[in-house]
Amino acid sequence: MNHTPQLSTVKIQLGREVHQQAKHFSQHQSNFYNAQQIYLNTLAVYAVNEYLKHQKIKTNLGASNSWDIVMQSLMDIADLDVNGIGKLECRSVLQDTEIVYIPAEVWEDRIAYVVVQMNESLTEATLLGFAQKVTTEEFPISQLQPLEGLVKHLKHQTKPLVNLSEWFQNIVDTGWQTIEELLGTPELSLAFRDASSIRVQRAKIVELPKQGVGCVVALVLDLTHETEGTTRIRVQVRSFNEEIVLPDNLRLLVLDEEGKMFIEVSATHSDRLIQTKLFRGQPGEKFTVKVVLGEESVTEKFLI
Repeated sequence: MNHTPQLSTVKIQLGREVHQQAKHFSQHQSNFYNAQQIYLNTLAVYAVNEYLKHQKIKTNLGASNSWDIVMQSLMDIADLDVNGIGKLECRSVLQDTEIVYIPAEVWEDRIAYVVVQMNESLTEATLLGFAQKVTTEEFPISQLQPLEGLVKHLKHQTKPLVNLSEWFQNIVDTGWQTIEELLGTPELSLAFRDASSIRVQRAKIVELPKQGVGCVVALVLDLTHETEGTTRIRVQVRSFNEEIVLPDNLRLLVLDEEGKMFIEVSATHSDRLIQTKLFRGQPGEKFTVKVVLGEESVTEKFLI
């Protein structure tokens, strides 16, 4: 008897290409169980990725740890990076299964958990539903939420505006750190004050795909709050390693409240840092920063 709950489901065909990818990943494991798990994880992530493509939701396989051979060997992980929102965990089950196993190491830093059922021949995957939060390794499939609620849930996870005025009060959003904390280099201008201004810098990790491999850079904001109420702003993208240059044609864009681009900077073959010219904003104004590589991008929205 199949005890799968009566939820609306979506079926995804698993063709030769994804099986070749799964085989490639699994071959790097000497342990049979690990290799088998990585194979199934790859199929599950692929199936969820295909579903989100049809829903017009942008994802980033290259920034997903499940697509990184090193991370696969360290963790039982089946994450899918959703652009500008966070990571989904895509867990596989076989037919006639009532419980999905979700390891404790992926209980944090996930926006949802999608359960994907494989048929016996691994030629078809069925997305059964999702859970918003998990706190047990054995999660009953009967407790899954209907799949049609996943897209709505993802849209509700859209990152809020980063309030830059709070940075001058040392109230900093999660993920943003000092230059020294993130890059290990002195932060010469942190909280620098004179009679007319206060200056603060903060940096954040940004992951982008590069030829199928995660490319990690630092997004840096350099702010100066002036006594007349304006904020002077410069945005940078930096390499984490002085010996590694930024990817060719990586672009840094700044857009106004209406989504119109007013600054664009592109990396060349020898750049380790790119930055915008200085621009100013008034309290209450909004702007967006995009780091773009090929067809993929990471977006951060700010409130001055």
